[in-house]
Amino acid sequence: MLSPDQSTTVLLETMAGKIGLERLKSIHLNDSLNPCGSHKDRHVCIGQGCIGLGALTRVINHPQLRHLPFILETPNELAGYAQEIALLRDNFLD
Repeated sequence: MLSPDQSTTVLLETMAGKIGLERLKSIHLNDSLNPCGSHKDRHVCIGQGCIGLGALTRVINHPQLRHLPFILETPNELAGYAQEIALLRDNFLD
């Protein structure tokens, strides 16, 4: 099993190999109800899914990604959407 930091490195290496990090213009960000590889796109509130707040925090703060705009896509019909935005902002290191 990969450590959280190794997982972030593997993610970046995969993106670099498939499309090139220089071609990334934005990142679609969400937590997931289902684990990686399930081929299901079911979003849940940040920190309540299989990805988790720790992994998402590592992504938004990664030196090669933090300059990009992040598009938050979580269930906005649920109460707490504004709190999710605040949660991510609170975890974004200046």
